Amino acid sequence: MNDYRSFDLLRTNQLSIVRNGFFKPSFELTDGQFVYGKLSYASVLKTRTTLETAQKTWIVKRKGIFNRSLLIIDSNEMELGVVTPELLSRKVNLNMSDGFTATYLNKKMFTRTFSLTNDQYGDILDIKTSLWGFKKPFKVSVDLDKLKAIADMPLLVLLGVNLILLKQAQAAAAAGS
Repeated sequence: MNDYRSFDLLRTNQLSIVRNGFFKPSFELTDGQFVYGKLSYASVLKTRTTLETAQKTWIVKRKGIFNRSLLIIDSNEMELGVVTPELLSRKVNLNMSDGFTATYLNKKMFTRTFSLTNDQYGDILDIKTSLWGFKKPFKVSVDLDKLKAIADMPLLVLLGVNLILLKQAQAAAAAGS
């Protein structure tokens, strides 16, 4: 955790996600100079995800074996939030235990941009998938004005990347069958 720079010291609104490894990859959130966080999987099946930053570590895991919801817990196994995909929709709802609610969605039908929106703050961040970017698969745009107002911004960014990776794995599994 000491290898990461604090997200409060972020000075640019353009970040990228760098992929490290092939069979068991990890993904780092960077601005090109400093690393702000890391997303890694505990197993190849992607059932448990660890999100690390300079301040905190979060674990994202499935609520149950047949449940589509994901739980966000801290290192003390305390539940911090729930991520629930809507039925027959591209929206994914985030409900944190502190009362913060937001929605991850693709705003247009054929777009590569995955956005996080909130009723109070509006558009918070955008994650754009690169077409041929194996080493740098995602570009992240963060609104710096909302950085101080929203406490767990690194969690929101890394969680959005995790949701995209899970959707890609589900699409690949569906195409292979």
